[in-house]
Amino acid sequence: MRKEWIIGIIAVILLIISIFLGIYVYNMKHTKDSNMLDNIQLAKIYNQNSLQNELISTSSLEERISPNGVIIEKQYFKDCDHIIRNEIPAEENLINCTKEELAKKYSGWDIEEFTSNKVTVYKESEGFCPEHYVIRENNGVLAVYTIDKDGLETLKQETEIQTMYLPPEDIEKFKQGMQVVGSSQLLDVLEDFE
Repeated sequence: MRKEWIIGIIAVILLIISIFLGIYVYNMKHTKDSNMLDNIQLAKIYNQNSLQNELISTSSLEERISPNGVIIEKQYFKDCDHIIRNEIPAEENLINCTKEELAKKYSGWDIEEFTSNKVTVYKESEGFCPEHYVIRENNGVLAVYTIDKDGLETLKQETEIQTMYLPPEDIEKFKQGMQVVGSSQLLDVLEDFE
């Protein structure tokens, strides 16, 4: 009787193994066929999309200013022979502008370079650039004046640098007016006396 039980258990185990093996083989064949169909369908969809993408990418779209773009303004002043260069991020009203739209917004300027990330405009102007300064003594402090082409001075700002603490020869220079050109030179001179 013991032998019969062992043979019965082995038969049941073989039956269970063959059922699982049959299910596994069936699923592998069925899954492989469906995967092949899915792969074929995916390949067709990919080819259709890539053809559409190729059509879009090769179409002749006009270049436009991107949100990351910068505008470089170069302005040449004839009377002082200086070029002032300003680099600013593209303002919201310039983003997505074409070269023609930018030309309208920058009338009087020449467009030297136009890419989506960098635009350079150039303009020639009469007169002096706004980088000509005179530092003078004014009410006991140093004051900064801008100079125009006619030599007229306009007060730009008063500093907190008091002249009573300066050496007499420097006070005399500032009473006559010390001319400087450029913001960096202006800052250097003012920092020397702070």
